[in-house]
Parts: sequence; structure tokens; C-alpha cells
Amino acid sequence: MPRPQILVCSYHKTGTVLFGNIMAKLCVRLSLQMAERFGMVQRIDPALDVVLLAHSLLATPPARPFRAIRLVRDPREIWVSGYLYHRRCREPWCLNGNFTPPPPIGFPHVPYAFAHRRERFKRDYLASLGGRSYQQNLLTLDQAAGLDFELARYTGCTLADMQAWTLRTPDVLDVRLEDVTANFDANMQAILHHLGFTGADLDTALEIARSEDISRMDEDTIAANPHIHSRNAAKWRSLLSPEQIRDFERRYGALITELGYERVT
Repeated sequence: MPRPQILVCSYHKTGTVLFGNIMAKLCVRLSLQMAERFGMVQRIDPALDVVLLAHSLLATPPARPFRAIRLVRDPREIWVSGYLYHRRCREPWCLNGNFTPPPPIGFPHVPYAFAHRRERFKRDYLASLGGRSYQQNLLTLDQAAGLDFELARYTGCTLADMQAWTLRTPDVLDVRLEDVTANFDANMQAILHHLGFTGADLDTALEIARSEDISRMDEDTIAANPHIHSRNAAKWRSLLSPEQIRDFERRYGALITELGYERVT
């Protein structure tokens, strides 16, 4: 029986790089064809064995039988992690200084995750930056104002996309990043088995996955990785004030509980 197509659906700061690295190494070892797609994907090429949808934006369902995972994370942590990452990353959209590009506006003037939105939305987004890059804004603002800035833009759009997810079938397994980091081997085995790996291929996949486990990395390796801020996977509890948590949970409480996390307030 042909192997089902594998889809890895993620959002910004939910484990895209972790699972992208695992799948890329696995595809080399097993001679599988993989592609990474950013922003809104109109159609998935059925000839591909593995597809990483970096923003979980899919216009039409896959044409070929598939098994998929959707990578999620505590929405409060997505907010904090996005804020911290965007203060130091080198992504072109985050450093963009051209605020009047000709239409249609796309990457790198706006993030890939915004490129499919209406031109008015993208114009308003660029105008809201006030003549400074996204990163310059974050570095200029204090922490509270910077978090507000982040939530009103990139993180807010990410959470809206998470709320709008519609590909809900038994073939799609929601994977919480916190569960993976808490018990890497057991959860990774369950994920890989869901994606169709068995026998020797499953053993190979697990061996490869362990090379990307943060708990197995030394401090120098972690320091050299711009996508890892620290080993602490729950920074929001120490960075957010009670007022910020209360306001956030009032707005996104349904999403928090839908994904299996507990509210504070």
C-alpha cells in the first residue's frame, strides 16, 4: 500500500523549525521528497511525500490520502515567544523599511502569513509601523507596550488563523509542543506512528528525531540557535502581569481551553 502523504501543519513559534529539521533529515535517510510551503497554500502537490505548511494556511483539502499533525502551543506562550523572537530575529519582513511598496504587497514587505490578506489590511499594517521596522518598534517600546504591539499584529493574526482551522478529521493529530518537550521520546513515537511510520522506518525516524531534542543539546548548541530563547518552554507565567493574563484570557479563553490548556482567571 502506498505511504500516505505526510502534512506537518504549524504556526509561528509552535515548533516549525524542530519538526522541519526532523522531517528534512528523515526524508534524506528514506529517500522521500519534501517541500516547505509558506503563507496561504492554494494546492498541495500530490507527488510530494512530506509537506511542511509553515502557517497552516490551506485553501483546498489535499487531493491525495494523507496523515497530518497540527503543531499547537499555549496561546499565551505564542504571544511571549513571538515578542522575544521578533526583538532579535533577522527575518526580512521584521527588518523591512519599505513602507510603500507597489501592489500586490507580499513578502518581505509583510510576513508570509499576511500576504494573502486584502491590500487594505496590508497597507494599514505597514502604516501602523510608524516609519520604523517591526523590530525597531519592539526595541523602542517598553515590555508592556511591546507585548501590546506584538499581540495587535503578528501574534494576533496567528491566533486568528488558529481559531479559523477547519481541517478536522481523524487523520489530523493535534500535537502540543509542551507535551513533546516534556516527554520527547514517547510523544515523538506516537506522532511518527500516526504519520505512518512502522517497523524499521519508525526506529530510524525516532533516532533522527532525538538529534533535535532540546533536552539532549548542550548549552553552546542552544545558544547558537536563534529559534531557541531558553530551555524554559513556559515563559509567559513570569513575563506577563496578572492584568495582561486576565485581558488575554478574556479575549482568547475559548482558544486556550479548546487546545487543552487551563486558564488562570
